[in-house]
Amino acid sequence: MKKLIAIVLTLVMLLGIAVVPASAESKGKILYLSNLNSGAQYEFYVSYLNMMAKELGYTVEIVYADGFNDPAGNLKNVKNAYTSDVVGLIATQDGGLINIMEEYPDLWVVGFFSDFDAVYTPEGTSAGVLEKDHFLGLTLGEAYAQEVIDRGYKKVSTCIFPAYAYPKHTVADAGFRAYIANYNETAAEPIEIVGDATVLNFSPLDNNTYWFEDGHDELDCIVGFCAGTTFLYPSVLEAKAMGICNPDMQIITGGFDNDPDLMADCGDDKNIVRLTTAAFESIIWPMAMLDAAITGNMYKDYPGNKTQLDSGIMVINSTEKFEAVVNNSPMGATNDADRLGLAQASWEDMKDFFASVNPDATYQALTEYCQSFTVEGYMN
Repeated sequence: MKKLIAIVLTLVMLLGIAVVPASAESKGKILYLSNLNSGAQYEFYVSYLNMMAKELGYTVEIVYADGFNDPAGNLKNVKNAYTSDVVGLIATQDGGLINIMEEYPDLWVVGFFSDFDAVYTPEGTSAGVLEKDHFLGLTLGEAYAQEVIDRGYKKVSTCIFPAYAYPKHTVADAGFRAYIANYNETAAEPIEIVGDATVLNFSPLDNNTYWFEDGHDELDCIVGFCAGTTFLYPSVLEAKAMGICNPDMQIITGGFDNDPDLMADCGDDKNIVRLTTAAFESIIWPMAMLDAAITGNMYKDYPGNKTQLDSGIMVINSTEKFEAVVNNSPMGATNDADRLGLAQASWEDMKDFFASVNPDATYQALTEYCQSFTVEGYMN
């Protein structure tokens, strides 16, 4: 299966010019512009980043990204956190990235957990980040459609976030519909996609209106290209309790939340039958790239700042896989120590992929390593 979440690198200085460390004791501070502010993924990323930073000689400060990916909001939040010892930025949103780079021309910036459409499309507001616009990220459309076919659903609908903030959701929805249309050409029982995609403007599905639209009360499945654990699941539970939707309807979506009640409701015969998220340990990659650039030890085989890496992907679509994530992964842990101990990679496992630690480290080996993390790794 194709990898589905792109991690993109946007380094703003020419290779070979290193940022001077803030002091002899520290290499400086790295800002993490996070599109999450709570939950299992957020807590793991913060703990994992701090662990790597400590080993490498940095400190990490969390900066919350603008909730609507607004360029002015992201720039403002970075400016409020910026101090003279800041040497790097891990950005999980692309809104205003060009403005941040122009404001801080000596800052190394690496993107994580986003397709970065503002950078990698010609009309993107941050297209000037690259000399030539380029995008190799892949959508979730085909994978979700095949899941619908494999599970035998006959009446489905889709939900997305607004295109101004997440344009790839619209692309993924179109891909989903095209894949189903192609399947229907020869299917004995065609699949009906009810209506256009419902746009959730960063608010939960509205039970007061949604289920009373034509066909929605008979749905077998909702496909959420948005963060369905937050914006779909609670509404579906409420709608079932109210008796206004199909009691057997299920959810296919992305995102993750280790709330015990939610995780207990994930599996083949439960409300959530598939969750898709980037491999949790993939955040090794942006830290390794920043460290290589900051210390002047960039990988000799680094292909340049148009680089994009498709991370490993966690496809959790069976009761067995859900149980493995709950019981064996950092997402099922209850404290920071457990999260780090349950990760598929410890510092000892990963350190030789860092160019400042291992002079023989290669970019190719780093990327292959970061693509190797899957849900099956928690099942061994």
